[in-house]
Amino acid sequence: MNIEKIISMVRDTERIFFDTEFNKDVAQKGAWDYVTRADQEISRFLHEKLKEAYPDIGFVSEEEEGQAKDSCWILDPIDGTTNYMHALCPSAVSLGLRVEGKMQMGIIYIPERQEMFWGQRGMGAYLNGKRIFCSQRVPLSECLGMMEYNAYRKDEKQKALYCADRIFSTCRDIRTIGSAAASIAYVAAGRVDAFLGRHLKVWDYAAGQVLVEEAGGRMTDERGNKPQGETHILATNGFVHDEFSALLKEGL
Repeated sequence: MNIEKIISMVRDTERIFFDTEFNKDVAQKGAWDYVTRADQEISRFLHEKLKEAYPDIGFVSEEEEGQAKDSCWILDPIDGTTNYMHALCPSAVSLGLRVEGKMQMGIIYIPERQEMFWGQRGMGAYLNGKRIFCSQRVPLSECLGMMEYNAYRKDEKQKALYCADRIFSTCRDIRTIGSAAASIAYVAAGRVDAFLGRHLKVWDYAAGQVLVEEAGGRMTDERGNKPQGETHILATNGFVHDEFSALLKEGL
């Protein structure tokens, strides 16, 4: 499979992403859960292109919800839709490929910054063609932590605030940027050292799993297992993973 061809498809979503009319066309799917026409158009565009090029591979997207099969593309057309609606950076196009139950390829593109992150199993992780690696920073007190609260789950705000307090109190500092996919890509690039995403769905983290692992880091659920379905996600440089997990245990 030609990853450059897939990267080109993802990059071609720019024309949709930067269309201001699509940005303004917003519908509400649920409490604090929104979809723009750009989300829908990017999903439709990539679905058509991927089906044409790889007709035997399934497809699941946030905007075309379905069961992620053992072999399928997994897409979040715009991860960080609220950022996108408010003209805040970053928002990301996130595309992963699962083959026989294992993530094999991940692409996370941040159009506003022209940053194309990609990773392929056994081939490493890259940013705009340059190899990237997770940090080697230890201990956790010297690390920059990152967290996404998940606005859809405000019923668990006390647990979320507990986790934020633990990260802020223990790490060098904490950041929240509004996109789980971008946050995970930043772990792979060594920009941040540890990330917590609460109640993420598979399209939020599938592509990032390949990036982090190929960059030398580690990604698990809160129990230290391989992430599956909707779950909490811990992505770290690997060196502080156990310490980070233990820190958050009571809030997950």
